[in-house]
Amino acid sequence: MSAIAHSLTLKKDLSFNGSYGFRVHGDRITLTIQQINNHRSFDNLSGTVAIELRGYRQDGAEAVLASTTIGQLSGQHYLSNCEYDLIFTAPEAGQWQLALELREWNGSDYELIDSQPFDVPYVVAWQPTVVEPTVTPTTKEKVVSIEEAPATPVSKPVKSKKPTEQDKAPKAKKTAPEKEGSGLISINQSSLEELASVKGMPKKVAKEIVEKRPHTSWEALLKIKGMGPRMLKKLKKALKLD
Repeated sequence: MSAIAHSLTLKKDLSFNGSYGFRVHGDRITLTIQQINNHRSFDNLSGTVAIELRGYRQDGAEAVLASTTIGQLSGQHYLSNCEYDLIFTAPEAGQWQLALELREWNGSDYELIDSQPFDVPYVVAWQPTVVEPTVTPTTKEKVVSIEEAPATPVSKPVKSKKPTEQDKAPKAKKTAPEKEGSGLISINQSSLEELASVKGMPKKVAKEIVEKRPHTSWEALLKIKGMGPRMLKKLKKALKLD
């Protein structure tokens, strides 16, 4: 599916200019933007700039479908004929109003600077889940299986016996085994396979993290292609900087 729109005339110091659009192909999406402008003075360097494609539903639901960071933009400069190939996360079933958003890092969060909506709604059809009933090998009929609780065994009385010297000896305490996987994955020291095993970490992103080591801050990871602020927020629970 593809869509294209034209920007509104907005007087913002950071903004989209010209036409913009997107094209979905499987689990990837291509964003095209004619221009991204910094209208500030020459000596005014922007914060880290992020581009997001977001979906909004009438019931108040909101979803980030794709995101990337493009670094900082100098005053009175612009980027032209931009094209970004990103990971696409499809929203839940329903009708969504999509918007291309420009956000800037303000030191604590990515602040919304410019938003350009698409006129054509993005509709995701509801797909029912089909569950096949259990088929017994004798009747070959579709039936619903009901599991019975196992019977409680009746314990027989045990005759007491005189304790031996071995019984009187104190028994060694059993030490509980350490839980595996309790540590965090190191950004700068773990292998590619370990990084790729983190839930929600695309293998391409893990590969680029390894190739561009060392990373001295979390914000530095936002320069990795395919790594957006929402993804980083989720991955930080399983990662550590060292």
